[in-house]
Amino acid sequence: MSISFTDQELKRAWRQLKKTSMPHTDGERENAHRLLLFYAVECGLKAVWLKRRNQTLFTEEDVKQTGHDLAKILTRLRAGHHVRLPDNIQLAPVRGGSGNSNEQQRNCSLESLHQVWRYGGASQTPTDKQCEEQLEQVVNWISGELQ
Repeated sequence: MSISFTDQELKRAWRQLKKTSMPHTDGERENAHRLLLFYAVECGLKAVWLKRRNQTLFTEEDVKQTGHDLAKILTRLRAGHHVRLPDNIQLAPVRGGSGNSNEQQRNCSLESLHQVWRYGGASQTPTDKQCEEQLEQVVNWISGELQ
């Protein structure tokens, strides 16, 4: 069961998360900033979702249609080719625990990128910086949509 949120709450979250996700003065983001950027995009896309449907409440049914899958939301919003996010994320391989020395490849979808950054990982392909740049493009698109 999920909690419903209003369009105003989603817009406020989008603005606050976007602001807080800004990089340090040296221009670099840490995973915490990247994670907030991911969630800013998610909240912004869901606000656009409501606007396009002339709704003011994001409900459990909307959650079922979107989840954390930003690419899926962008597709359903028909955002176009100028707003693209990576389909596949590749992390550095790891060695198995408990005496297992085999190297394990780690790949995930965009939908799981928030977990990569939440748990301290780093994307190798595309790089974290490239992921940030693509998310920033979506932020710019959302800004135009919510005006």
